[in-house]
Parts: sequence; structure tokens; C-alpha cells
Amino acid sequence: MSSKTMNPEKALAEVRREIDTIDDAIQDLLMKRTELVVEVAEAKARAASAEGQGSFIAFRPGREAEVLRRLASRQRGQLPLKVVFRIWREIICTMTRIQGPFRVDVFGADRDLAFWDLARSYYGSSTDMELHETARDVLRRVSHDRSAIGILPEPGNYAGGDWWPALAGGGAEGPRVVGRVPFLEIGADAEAVRGLVVAQADFEPTGDDTSLVAVATEGDVSEATIAARVKAAGLDARRIAVAATKDGQALHHNLFAVAGHIDAGDPRIAALAADGAIEAASVIGGYANPVQRAKDGE
Repeated sequence: MSSKTMNPEKALAEVRREIDTIDDAIQDLLMKRTELVVEVAEAKARAASAEGQGSFIAFRPGREAEVLRRLASRQRGQLPLKVVFRIWREIICTMTRIQGPFRVDVFGADRDLAFWDLARSYYGSSTDMELHETARDVLRRVSHDRSAIGILPEPGNYAGGDWWPALAGGGAEGPRVVGRVPFLEIGADAEAVRGLVVAQADFEPTGDDTSLVAVATEGDVSEATIAARVKAAGLDARRIAVAATKDGQALHHNLFAVAGHIDAGDPRIAALAADGAIEAASVIGGYANPVQRAKDGE
């Protein structure tokens, strides 16, 4: 008997049984995925021990970006991609916590919860999180805890947006920018809250990245001159923020977003740092570029 002539109640019951079978398969696969993650964690622990390190950083923002991009490339039908991302963000963060300690420290001046909500969306409903009044508090926590990541405002001329010069002098072991959230941008929502992720994890190349380069000068060097020096060094860059600090000497800082992945040893950065008009130049990290869609499902 075809489903067209089958009793409607019986047909519905069969569809529900098929859904139950799919649910069981999803759960089985999640349990298998967990077993594999435990194997990965054990292998990482052995490698860290062999290198004389007491622990390893489980957080891998580059790998996370690659997973989400792959899911976005194969998504079909009415299920919104933002829902798929939310499900996988929960899975990814849970698996990260299974491998080792993981926590999130969030900027929230005047108890503003915009970045808290963003952090919850991307780093899990049950991940330990703490709200901090200042960006300095977030950076201090991340500096002292290899298992912590920080969520900070995009650099800019507003409260909390001038934190980034602190990363320029952090050295190879200090915090750096390793991600950007949200990782899915739908349409042209200019009002969306956006943040950067800082951690002691590596800024890994993913094939579609933006690097952040901080350039500091002492004295009256125009922004136009600095931009010209950056371009002359061969960097495809745009300035996204400026700031000033006075810690022993007054410095003017310019932050450039550079197309592609650049590491600290890039000769173009060394050339900038050797320029007589520039006091210092450094890569403070970067991020995998977000997935962009004009519209989404439903």
C-alpha cells in the first residue's frame, strides 16, 4: 500500500519512527565523535609532555573556522545556516572542554551584556564565563591563564575599543587576536555587535584571513605618512583604528587590517620596524574571515 492510500495516522507514525531513527543515529555519531576527541586530547598531551610542556592549549580557532566553512559550503534546504552554526558551536566548545580547561572572559563595561550574548552564542551555553568591567581586566586574565579566551570590542573610537596597543608588546607568549565573532554575517547589518577573540592560542592560516598589524610612532608623524610607509612595505592594508599611549614615552598607534595571513617573522614587518619614522611594528594576530550570506534559510 502506497503512502498516498495509507491511513494518515499510520503514515504519520512511520514518519515519526524514521525521525526517531535519525535522532538515534545523530546521538550515536556524537558519542563516536567524543571518543575520537578524547583520543586527540591524549595524543596532544603526549606531544606536549615530549616537548617539556606541562599542558597544551585545546582551543583551535583556525580549525573551528575550517569546520564551519565546510558546513556552510554543503548546507542545503530550509534549515538556516545560523542554526547549523549554533548547533556546531555547542558541539565544538563541548569537545574543547573535554580536551582540557576552557573559559571565556568577556568585556562588559557598565554591565552591557551585548558581548556576553555574543560569547554565549559562539562559546557554548555551559562554558564558564565571567564579565569584566574593562578590557584591561580581560587581557590580564587571558595573560595569566592559557585556558582562557577573551571577547573584546572591535578596535575603534568608542568605549573599550582602544585595548589593542597592549598586545604589541606582549611578545611571542603573550595574548594575541585569534578570531572574530560572529563568524556568520547575514546581509548588511551595520548595527550588529562584533568582537575580536584574544588568547594565547596560535593565529593559524586558514586560506582566507585578515592579519592585524600595529604601527607605533613617536612625535608628529602624520597618519598619511604612516599609511604610505605601510603600502611601500608591500602590505595590502587599511587602517581601522588609532590610539595614543603614554607609558614612559608618548606613542601614537595605528592599527592596520592586512589581507592574508602574516606571521611575526614576515620580512615586511621587519622592514617597517627598521623605518626611521616608525618606532615599532608588530603583528598582533588576526582572524579567519567570516562566512557571509545575503540571506539565510527559512
